[in-house]
Amino acid sequence: MPDTELIPPIGYGSSWLVIGIALIVVVIATILVIILVRARKRSSSQPLPPGGLAGLRAEYHARITEIEAEFAAGGLSARSAHHRLSAVVRQYARAVSGVDAPVMTLTELQSSPLPTVTAAIAEYYPASFESADRSEISSAVVRARQVIESWG
Repeated sequence: MPDTELIPPIGYGSSWLVIGIALIVVVIATILVIILVRARKRSSSQPLPPGGLAGLRAEYHARITEIEAEFAAGGLSARSAHHRLSAVVRQYARAVSGVDAPVMTLTELQSSPLPTVTAAIAEYYPASFESADRSEISSAVVRARQVIESWG
């Protein structure tokens, strides 16, 4: 058998090791920045108004009463009333909990920590999107008031 010379494997330069480590550090830093920004967003819920939770409740009860009165006067269709009640409930949830409920879909709300808001929005969905107009909104108003009273 002839003598064959063993050729050692071709080595990589040390610059590739430095580049690899740098990339790993950049990825880890990016992940940490994203986590910190999201944590700051969650913790920076808006402070309650001077009246505290009671003042906020009174403000949102007044909004619901305004929608109810406008519907009773004939200035608002049931469909529009359901849309507006949904908006009020979502805004209240954001004001109290900091969860951005006004921009969440029903599916996203179902995975959020807002069960009363989710139930109310689920009730409003059919009335908000059906073509036939309903003649009453009393159960929707009651549900909106229940959501407001469920905090604190």
